Amino acid sequence: MSRRTMPYHRRYHGDALQGYRRLTLEQRGAYTTILDLIYDACGPIDNNERWLAGELNCSIGKARALISELIKLRKIFINTQGQISNHRCEVEIENSLKISRKASESVAKREEKRAEKSKFINYFNKTAHRSINDRSSIPVPEPYKDKDTDRLMHSDEGQADNLADNPPTQQPWFNGAPEQDNHPRLAAAPARGRFGRAELDALLAARRRRH
Repeated sequence: MSRRTMPYHRRYHGDALQGYRRLTLEQRGAYTTILDLIYDACGPIDNNERWLAGELNCSIGKARALISELIKLRKIFINTQGQISNHRCEVEIENSLKISRKASESVAKREEKRAEKSKFINYFNKTAHRSINDRSSIPVPEPYKDKDTDRLMHSDEGQADNLADNPPTQQPWFNGAPEQDNHPRLAAAPARGRFGRAELDALLAARRRRH
């Protein structure tokens, strides 16, 4: 049964014609068929007369005679394993296997380089995409801080602490003293910010209670 490992082989027409000169028509046919069987099997073939007779489309006796004649003409030979072989076939098969191995190695190297290139491109695309996302991200806004406002707020907080620790003493006008709308403390209260406003509200509330 054919292994079909060599679907074709190199054929040198000048060498073939030169080698056929001493062969009869039957010998040429048997010789060409045996060479094709060796190439098709990618190596020596079994010396099976019945099988060879079937391949040569002749009787077993005729096949035996043709094989014997080709051996005497040194076109084929029987190797140490008892198989039929040909020196030119062995050389061509070995060369074909070397060419096949080199082609396979070349394909493997190309695939390896292609994989490395694809890996690099994927890494570059991911890096570029990540960089674009980083650049396009909206920054988290920070609260606006006005130095003057922050200073006034701290100043007011200090005033609130002072008022909590040292509450203002009751002024004379709270006990029935004549009310003065233009009292310096009342006039200056709005200018002191948040806590000045509280004092103003307290003064106005005391005034309403007296009325």
